[in-house]
Amino acid sequence: MKLNKKTGLLGALVGLVLVGCGGFVYTTVGGKVTGLTTGSTIVLKNETNYTKTLSADGEFSFRVASNGTYSISVATQPNPVNCTVANGSGTMRGETPVTNIDVKCVPNVQLGGTLTNLPSSASLILAVNGDTSYRTTLTANGPFSLARYVVDGQTYKVEVASPPAGQVCAVTNGSGTASLASPATNVGVNCFAGVPIGGTLSGLKANTLLTLTNNTNDTYNLLADGVFTFLFSLADGQSYDVQVATQPTGQKCTVNNGKGIASLANPTPASAISVTCVAG
Repeated sequence: MKLNKKTGLLGALVGLVLVGCGGFVYTTVGGKVTGLTTGSTIVLKNETNYTKTLSADGEFSFRVASNGTYSISVATQPNPVNCTVANGSGTMRGETPVTNIDVKCVPNVQLGGTLTNLPSSASLILAVNGDTSYRTTLTANGPFSLARYVVDGQTYKVEVASPPAGQVCAVTNGSGTASLASPATNVGVNCFAGVPIGGTLSGLKANTLLTLTNNTNDTYNLLADGVFTFLFSLADGQSYDVQVATQPTGQKCTVNNGKGIASLANPTPASAISVTCVAG
């Protein structure tokens, strides 16, 4: 009986200590999200390990220790809107839930323009500010709207991420500052015949990687011998400079005929670059 009393007393004391330290006592911290549009998804996070995903306006909450700290922020912004957090950080005081975190979302700016001279059955991919999640694929000439929205007041740059084979597509009016009051609709993309840049690779060992660049801004990774062609063709009269950016492990690769001037009248040299790899 004495042992049971001591055991019970010890258990009670341990429980009190744990409660006092916040070991087993949790409460919630949360609030509401407003302004999400149809099809929008926002991911909120508390500190670094806990997330909540919402695809409609409404309430949210995170489980937090009763004496712990919290810091709620946007982990992933929706595309059509931009969301900010108010009252998002603090320290819990006891077990009373925090319910005043306010996440407000406001519309972003959608850009648009016109595509001309895209060849039949060809396609073109555009990107805004280098984004890879919301790229725009165009398959026909005419007006277009870009899939990636831009925050009101933020600068933007529209670029060709992937052109049609053998074509050069030039962007005009592709840079500016996004304005919700006056969204840009004058981005122009015009395509014309280009000169493919490429050649043949030989001597590369199996399970190794060689990286080439053309004019430092067009990168091509090769894993096996054979014919290669860079993603971007060049305009007539534009210079090319193909170099090894990363040598394969245990080898040294040399570029032959890697420099020249792209010519529509004589495109053969630009496609006759040779790259040879030997033990190194």
